[in-house]
Amino acid sequence: MFRLQPQLEIHRPFRHLLSTKTKCQVSDPPQPRPTTFFRGGMKLKQFVQHQVFELIYLLVLAFLPFFVAQKVVGLIILTVIGVSGFYYLFKRLMNKTIEITGQAVLITGCDSGFGNAIARRLDSMGFLVLAGCLNEKGSGAERLQASASGRIHVFELDVTSDYSVESCLEMVNQLTSERGLWALINNAGINFEGDFEFCTLDMYRQVMEVNLYGTIRMTKAFLPLIRRAKGRVINVSSAKGQLAAPGNSVCGVSKFGLESVSDVLRLELSQFDVKVVVVEPGNFGGATGMLSKPTLTRMRDEYDEMWEKASSDVKETYGKAYLDAKYDAIAQSASTTCSTLAPVVDALEDSVCNVNPLTRYLVSGSNQWVDFFVILIYLKTILPVSWIDSLIIKEFIQPYPRAAQAVR
Repeated sequence: MFRLQPQLEIHRPFRHLLSTKTKCQVSDPPQPRPTTFFRGGMKLKQFVQHQVFELIYLLVLAFLPFFVAQKVVGLIILTVIGVSGFYYLFKRLMNKTIEITGQAVLITGCDSGFGNAIARRLDSMGFLVLAGCLNEKGSGAERLQASASGRIHVFELDVTSDYSVESCLEMVNQLTSERGLWALINNAGINFEGDFEFCTLDMYRQVMEVNLYGTIRMTKAFLPLIRRAKGRVINVSSAKGQLAAPGNSVCGVSKFGLESVSDVLRLELSQFDVKVVVVEPGNFGGATGMLSKPTLTRMRDEYDEMWEKASSDVKETYGKAYLDAKYDAIAQSASTTCSTLAPVVDALEDSVCNVNPLTRYLVSGSNQWVDFFVILIYLKTILPVSWIDSLIIKEFIQPYPRAAQAVR
């Protein structure tokens, strides 16, 4: 077992279709420069206006043949551009952020990954950050304490323990007083990889206890404080909570359940002006430490244990080579993940700070041009299920022949 410890400008549709190869890099804001003159004595503003005019002129020339030859095609293209432009302007006008006055934000799973990164980000912005770590004396907790402003509170928190959650509630009550809790970020999570027939019931129980029941336990405990502040609940799910993936049934059942609970909560808590948000990271396993060498070593032991506990029928049907190939594929996938947590941290920041956050933030990962799995999530809304299944089977099933198939 290994832990996903845990777990900006707003991410919008179509922007996720682009690779994080270009958007994962974070740089310091540009410093003001003196007025620059270009050829002909033009100032910067005049130069930009001139370039915009040229761009519009070229676009008109490009689309003119469509109007002449195919008016319908031209009208469709202009309609898409117009609707996209209106959508962008509307979202920009609606993008309002709260005034930060030391509001309290409680985050679970801050030992590493998304939780650790968003805790440091929000602390630097002026929030009162309450960072729960499974290991209070671990390197992640020490990093938070060392790099923080002094407002952050780092403490031990086990979301599977009623006693631990009750102790956390008592502390948060004392720290927040009458203001309440502005945001709860349920980020702690664990995972097991493996085909359904190899995974044990104990694996399902452990993952459900953290990913789903842990989130429910924390949310039920802190909702009175969140209602008081008219704040928000932010659940870190996964792209695989939107679309099933072979070898992911253990984590998938908990994430699909988390998506359902979040939808119900969003509807029920709307009467109290409490918002419920889901953040769904794509391919970020390498950046979170989920595919680090120590984790892969533990996973190798888990695969060996799954083989030992498998029935003779399962062993004969699949073969040891099949299981080894699946493990090797997971280990090699570390080279395809996004190298930074920044896109997800930006989404989490927006879900905390935006007056009207999105219901869901589906965040593309990968260091390739596109995040294949996120693309499939968008396509599933317009393509038949059988087509999506065929794409998934081709990517995740066909490359790994079973022993029974090899005999034929």
